[in-house]
Amino acid sequence: MAAAAAELTGMEPLSGIPGSVGGACYMNAGTYGSSMADVLKSVRVYKPSRPVEDGGICGSGAIIDFDVDELNLGYRKSRIADDGFIVLSATFRLAPGNAAMIRADMDGYRERREEKQPLEMPSAGSTFKRPEGHFVGKLIMDAGLRGYACGGAQVSEKHCGFVVNADHATAADDDELIRHIQAEVKQQFDVDLEPEVHRVREFM
Repeated sequence: MAAAAAELTGMEPLSGIPGSVGGACYMNAGTYGSSMADVLKSVRVYKPSRPVEDGGICGSGAIIDFDVDELNLGYRKSRIADDGFIVLSATFRLAPGNAAMIRADMDGYRERREEKQPLEMPSAGSTFKRPEGHFVGKLIMDAGLRGYACGGAQVSEKHCGFVVNADHATAADDDELIRHIQAEVKQQFDVDLEPEVHRVREFM
């Protein structure tokens, strides 16, 4: 909405993706054929002097600026993730546009999401990366897992590529369900599903 208010175009397909700017840079988030790589100009990161342990930052480090062509951005990957950097800020390269047209495009993408995705329920967005030659939702549905639940976490009945919080799910519920989905799809179709979501520390 800030870009629309400033009459800057380029981020319309990315509007509505759940998460933070830092997380979007870390994962090179994207949808509908667009990704952060298309709009990023540079990022400022914190580089810990020692590896991050148990979810905490160890030791003093350095603050570094990277241009987008230095980030090795690919499908749900980046140098930020590979090197364990922490995003402090990001600069985007957008173009002048018409506020009304920008908002109309944003509304169009939102309507497409609302029609196909379970936006009415809490989730972390798309759960798995798309394996080459397959559609995640179809694989999970064909494995007979539509609506399958572990605790309060459930495979969405609207779009099987989403794990939703159906009833006070814990991170442990999500993790158990993700692992079950991976095992079933591997057993039935010999396809490895790699999560888009990242696990951090122990789950309760």
